[in-house]
Amino acid sequence: MRGVIFTHTLRRSWLSAVYWGVGVGVIGMFIMLILPNAESLQRFARLLESMPPALLQAFGASDVAQLATPEGFIGFGYFTYTMLIMSVYGVVAGLNVTTVEEDRGILDILLSAPVSRTQLMIEKGLAYVLLMVLTILVSYLGFVGGKAVSTLDVDLGKLFVASLNMLPAMLTVFGFSVLVGALARSRATALALAVAFVIGSYFIEFIGNAASQTAVAALRVLSYFSYTGSDTVMTSGLAWGNIVLLIAVGAVLFVGGAFLFQRRDIGL
Repeated sequence: MRGVIFTHTLRRSWLSAVYWGVGVGVIGMFIMLILPNAESLQRFARLLESMPPALLQAFGASDVAQLATPEGFIGFGYFTYTMLIMSVYGVVAGLNVTTVEEDRGILDILLSAPVSRTQLMIEKGLAYVLLMVLTILVSYLGFVGGKAVSTLDVDLGKLFVASLNMLPAMLTVFGFSVLVGALARSRATALALAVAFVIGSYFIEFIGNAASQTAVAALRVLSYFSYTGSDTVMTSGLAWGNIVLLIAVGAVLFVGGAFLFQRRDIGL
């Protein structure tokens, strides 16, 4: 029976992952198509220069000159905000491990087979990690398609690395969603907690950037957005320490969810 749940999960969910990737990829293709207009980038930079510095910091736009370059604009205009979309997919994937299927009665059927709860968690967890990678790879094809019909000179290798850089944060959200899914008795409660985690993390980062001299800025250590480096990955490369931290946190949260799931009375 080993691997059955893994393949079953992939077979049921791969198309949904592709749809998410296509949706995000369309955004990337659109950006690639509009960026060759250098004059537009310069106008965008001048607009940013006229804005209050605190507001620029809130949106993560600290280096206006860098934003006038294609790499800086893609980091700011694409990766910063698609991280929110990918976080939502992380929530969906995490809740699908146990909560959604328990709510639909599918989990009872799976556990009636000669399958342990540990095996179920491991195989479904690995399947959804692979599906998250698939979503990212499909979204990257938007850049490839945009580059094929655009005159923009941007390194596709950097775009590929920056796209994969979204995975660690997705794993953190995924792990948290699995944890609250195993902890909460209600699908709605688990969803509310997972969404609150994403939105709360985003606003802590947003407000902390805007009010960098206040106590709120100290709370940024609690926001996973502080460790994604979405706005700088195209210009400064990967922050390996943050990547390892996000993956480790996601793994710990997932293990915690698996531990709680072992003690759940399914269907109650």
